[in-house]
Amino acid sequence: MIDPAWFQEEQNRVSEKLREKLGVRRGSFAKRMRRAGRLMPTPAKRAVKVLTQAQQMVDHPRLRRIVNEGQMRAALRDVHSGLDGIDPKDRRKGALLGLAGSIVFNLMLAGAALIVILRWQGLI
Repeated sequence: MIDPAWFQEEQNRVSEKLREKLGVRRGSFAKRMRRAGRLMPTPAKRAVKVLTQAQQMVDHPRLRRIVNEGQMRAALRDVHSGLDGIDPKDRRKGALLGLAGSIVFNLMLAGAALIVILRWQGLI
C-alpha cells in the first residue's frame, strides 16, 4: 500500500521540475503531464502514464491497496532522470536558431523568386 501524503509530495516535486525545465505551469498533475509528454524522452513518457493511472488509484481508499510502491518509485525515478536530462537554455537556443533558420530560408526563396521575375521580364 502506498502512502497518499508521500505520493502527493512526489507529485509536487515532479510538478516543480516540469515548471523549471519545460515551462508547464497550469492545470492538474495529469494535465501537466499530458502537456509535457511530447517534450520528454520515451522512458519518461511511459513512466508518466504509470503515474497518472496511479494517481487515480491512490485517491480512492480501496484501490490504494493494489498500487505497487516499487513500480511507482521506478516510474518516479524515470521521470526525474528524464527531466534532469533537459536543459532549458539549450531548448531556447534551439528554438531561436530554428526560427532564424526558417526566416533566412524564406528570405532566400523570396530573393530567388525576385531574380527569376526580373530575369523573366528582361530587366536583368
